[in-house]
Amino acid sequence: MMKKAFLFIIATFVLSMTGCSKKREGSPKVLVFSKTMGFKHASIPKGIEAIQKLGVENGFEVDTTKNASQFTDDNLKHYSAIVFLSTTGNVLDHYQEAAFERFIQSGGGFVGIHAATDTEYDWGWYTNLVGAQFQSHPAGTPNADFVITDNSF
Repeated sequence: MMKKAFLFIIATFVLSMTGCSKKREGSPKVLVFSKTMGFKHASIPKGIEAIQKLGVENGFEVDTTKNASQFTDDNLKHYSAIVFLSTTGNVLDHYQEAAFERFIQSGGGFVGIHAATDTEYDWGWYTNLVGAQFQSHPAGTPNADFVITDNSF
């Protein structure tokens, strides 16, 4: 199941890069945004590494940031796509939201990974973009402790 989910995310990512009508000179460039104002997923650094590896293997540049001040018209025009990597909470102010909307409306690509649906609950446009909002984990979702008996595994 995890393998299928990962392949779906990768396919979506690649399609957003190739199907984007927003053209810029040179190789495609992606901005990976991972700001969290709520729960911070421990998988974010590994996600960044995976996207950077995809960039090297597929010929696109990758910039990463947690800094929402990067969301300006002047900065976003340098990117073919923006990835929200497990963002949580309200991560953009109204000016940054407006710049992001203009980026998408002018043909920029977007990929929302995992907790991207746990982001910007008060911004209807964003909810429509991602298609849903995270509500909660299902009742009965167990907590577990892991005991590592072999650190080389």
